[in-house]
Parts: sequence; C-alpha cells; structure tokens
Amino acid sequence: MKNNLIGHGFVAPSEILPEEYIFGAQKLPDTILVDNGNWRPYLPNGEWQHSRSKFFDTYGCTIYNTLQIIEILERFLYKEKNDYSERFVYIGTETRPPGNNPHVIADWMRKNGIVDEELLPFTEDIASLNDYAHPNPLPDNFVNKGKRWAENNDFGHEWVFTGNKTPQEKQELLKEGLRRSPIGVSVVAWKESGGMYYKEQGESDNHWTDLIQYDGACPIILDSYEPFIKRLAPNYDFGWAKRYHLERKTNERKNSAIIRLLRMYHDCLLS
Repeated sequence: MKNNLIGHGFVAPSEILPEEYIFGAQKLPDTILVDNGNWRPYLPNGEWQHSRSKFFDTYGCTIYNTLQIIEILERFLYKEKNDYSERFVYIGTETRPPGNNPHVIADWMRKNGIVDEELLPFTEDIASLNDYAHPNPLPDNFVNKGKRWAENNDFGHEWVFTGNKTPQEKQELLKEGLRRSPIGVSVVAWKESGGMYYKEQGESDNHWTDLIQYDGACPIILDSYEPFIKRLAPNYDFGWAKRYHLERKTNERKNSAIIRLLRMYHDCLLS
C-alpha cells in the first residue's frame, strides 16, 4: 500500500476530564501481570486497518489497537485466542475519518462490549468505507451479543501520564505500566531510518498503536500497518498513552452490578 493511502486515525483529546482515570491514582486494580513488561509471547496475528485490495483506509487505529490489547490480555489471563470485530466498534462509535479519541473508543467498549470477528468481518469483498461502516445501526442481536461481553467482563482504562513530562519521565511511567498491561500510545506514523521509526521534535501525533515491550530505551510496537512489529528510536516521545485492565466478573459481582443498575433506574423514576 502506498504511503499516500494511509489514513491513520488518532484524534487527540482536547483535555483530560476530571472523571477520567490517571495511572497511579489507584482507581483501577493495580495488579502486576508481566513483571518484565514483555508482552511479545502473547501477541495475536497482526491485522490491517486498511483494505489491501480496494485501497481505502478505515482511520480506525484507535479501535484496531485497543482490541489488540484486549486480545493480548485474554491470551495471557485465560489462554484464549479470541479475534474481535473492529467493524462492530467502528459502527457503534460512529467513527469516520479523520478517526477518533482512544478514550471514547475504550469507554464505549467498556459500556457496550465487543463481538467476535466472524459476526462482522473485514473481508476482501468490502469495496469501500461506506460498505465497511454498515449495517448502521447495528442489528439488535449484534448489540445484545456485545452487551453480554460487557456484562461478563470488567474492562477499564486510564491515562499513563499527564502534563509536560520529558521523554525520559514518560519512559519510566510506561515501563511501569507495561508490567500491568500493553500500553496504547500515540505516535507519528511512520518515519523510518536505519530500521527504526522516529519522530521529529514538535510533531503532532496522528496514529494510535500498541507498546508491547522496551528493549533498553527502544520501544517495541505492535501495529495495524505492516510491518506489524516496529522498533522505535530510543526515548521516543509519545504524546498520549493508556493502560488497560481486564477481569472476568464472578456471579457475585454480576449480581451486585445488576442491583446497582436497578437502584439507578428506581432513583430516576422518583426524580
């Protein structure tokens, strides 16, 4: 695929709202899963966010690379090799060029769930972005399957850093975050020299991808454009980053959640 056909799709947040979680504030469970921060043994097969035959891009990087992190976590936690549908989230979030905010995407998944790829696959007979973004609205049976995933899983997310931190300060936080999950990161896609991808000082990020390891000071990325595995320049200055938490709900926790929803519904009726 020629570079001028690549769309990317990261839309930076205008601000971090007070209700959004920040790494270190103890809002999410703080469980260390992979002490050395290397998620490479648990990677799914790479997936393109663009059509390889019809020459269009979905601008869906925030969806593709958030779902990849869920698939990695399920491989690690439950030994399950699941493959989820990007089109389901794309349609549900009404994502269109120029893309979307990774917080919006993750929070929609948290509330509405996800479904298997086979339900809404990205096949070679999809001839355009308009075809990709249908059926719209999503059929009720698709919506209900997504909700079942949300009912059975606690999925959470939080920003890894805020403010004007140096690349070295960000790197320390990212390495610590990698002990808990792969990290979604924003980058400039893609400039390569000598086998490493780099970013000019002052450039604005345009793509969301997955940090899966540090090799010394060099970040290792799982991406939605080939090559799927990329090595970034030392001390790469990521603009934004999110870590994620995934946990299966027990029956007791499911019942508690249902009770909370019923109480909220009751309160709404009385107000």
